[in-house]
Amino acid sequence: MIVNFHEHPYDGVGEDNASLGIDRMVLLGDRDTNDLVCEMAAREPDRYVPFYRADVNDIPKSCEELRHYVASRGVRGVKFQPLFQKIMPNDPRLYPFYEVCQELRAIVLFHAGVVAFPAHYVRFGNPVCVDDVAWDFPDLRICIAHLGGNYSYEALVICSNHPNVYMDTAYLHFFCDRSLPKVEPIELIQRAVRFCGPEKILFASEGVHPSLIADSRLDTDTKELILSGNALRLLGE
Repeated sequence: MIVNFHEHPYDGVGEDNASLGIDRMVLLGDRDTNDLVCEMAAREPDRYVPFYRADVNDIPKSCEELRHYVASRGVRGVKFQPLFQKIMPNDPRLYPFYEVCQELRAIVLFHAGVVAFPAHYVRFGNPVCVDDVAWDFPDLRICIAHLGGNYSYEALVICSNHPNVYMDTAYLHFFCDRSLPKVEPIELIQRAVRFCGPEKILFASEGVHPSLIADSRLDTDTKELILSGNALRLLGE
């Protein structure tokens, strides 16, 4: 089995992932697609796992909504996109929401890295503030997306310092193409395995093919953990 821990809903997403040999996907909702990802998961529960997007401007409402989505609609986690939401992960306004996430065992996934979309506010791309959240909520399960993007060193240190912080591999080609000195996606993954441990890395696509892991020099057990074992354990499956 291969699990894609970072995917967005669009027409044909299931077929596109299946063509890569991916069996299961975490679908990341936003304020317009929270219900859509839940409906997709309800129709194909063996294929999709829904994640919720909070309204950071109304945390009490989001706390209430999350309880409903977890209890009634199968949501297993939350995606934050600080570049759009214009809020740092350690903003005190979010802390009551993290308390609910920790209580419900909902995974919290943070986008990390600067991407070239005009609506993004790039100063929110640095994941360094996730460290504060991990210290203040030691039982909160956190994933830093894109191996930190162009902040891979910061993400690696945070992940290695906290037992409940993970990283996913989505969109690595984008960040590697823009890196100086030049680095390849598999090099970032191998470095993360070396310093954080193979149990902390979650395969995710957004252009990253599973063969990047499967055909690498990583050992067989590490490949299995990254491609599915870690995700299934984190999702409780």
